Amino acid sequence: MSDYRKPVFKAAAVQAAPVLRDGPVYLDLQATLEKACRLIVQAGANGARLVVFPEGFLPTHPYWSVNAAEPYEWTVLWREFVNNSVEVPSPETQALCRAAQEAGAYVVIGMTERDRHHGGRLYNSALFIGPSEGILGVHRKINPTLWEMLYHTRGDGGDNIRVFDTELGRLGGLICGEHLQFPLVHNLILQNEQINCSLWPGSRTWSLNTEIQVMTRAVCLGGAMFGISACACIPDELRPKKFYPNAALDRTGGSSIIDPMGDYVAGPVYDIETIVYGDIDLGVIAQSKSIHNLTGSYSRWDLFSLATRHSPYPPSTPLDAGVAAASPVPPGEAEQLKERIAVLESQIEAIKSELKRAG
Repeated sequence: MSDYRKPVFKAAAVQAAPVLRDGPVYLDLQATLEKACRLIVQAGANGARLVVFPEGFLPTHPYWSVNAAEPYEWTVLWREFVNNSVEVPSPETQALCRAAQEAGAYVVIGMTERDRHHGGRLYNSALFIGPSEGILGVHRKINPTLWEMLYHTRGDGGDNIRVFDTELGRLGGLICGEHLQFPLVHNLILQNEQINCSLWPGSRTWSLNTEIQVMTRAVCLGGAMFGISACACIPDELRPKKFYPNAALDRTGGSSIIDPMGDYVAGPVYDIETIVYGDIDLGVIAQSKSIHNLTGSYSRWDLFSLATRHSPYPPSTPLDAGVAAASPVPPGEAEQLKERIAVLESQIEAIKSELKRAG
């Protein structure tokens, strides 16, 4: 599906808030999931073929750090965060797949993913869903940032850093600080990514807003790709009044859609919950590669190479995993080997005798 001659389609960046509660409950996965499904269907009804949500939308991004004065309360919040996280697959992902099918749209949604094999292990993930295919795959953020490290572990290699070949084009994604992980970005470019789904926690300070806007546009310009930048916005009326201390819930959005020249197609938008729409025309990509083409005239694979891990990194390996089981040699083959060895030994002795006479 690398053909650039594709029809124009509409993409949507969802700028919304997860459902948060006053303590001691704090989180509400089911209510946030229902909100996400409504927004998917709404975007599809408005013609969107691709719908992108912010980082960690389900159940929420961890907008807080440890309050040393409330250590026990933090352990309660940790337990709640684990219990409100999403396994893949699960009834929650099935609900998202049904919404994507109803909307006729591809969906990329940020979530905290709970590892179904290792208890309490969480990832900062982006779930990719197709309208007919269901779950395409999961991208796990390769490095948690700041207080995310209190919850999330690092994503591994292999399918975790792949680009999905869809009827809309080649679809990939980056989560927040991954836009600064240049080897990862280049890996996606080398896979001929055409549409990058950029998941962010939402602008709060001027420096974060600068990172969101500058780095998303830079990735699109450098890779000659479109970008769908989805940022959370939590208006004051949706912020709990009795939430865990140290929480930074004043998120103001900044969502946008960006073309392969790094220019805005739509947005950025701030301070309101909304859906930002914009048209994607993959035919523009070929023109944008006419000057800086990192997979063509601007590539120097003879000077620079990129090594990536293409398999998961398991935490434990059986002791006998690397020992090949010895299989018995068939009797006929054994006799043939013995004869060949005898011939070789005879030839070696003849050569020794010849060398002795010559010396």
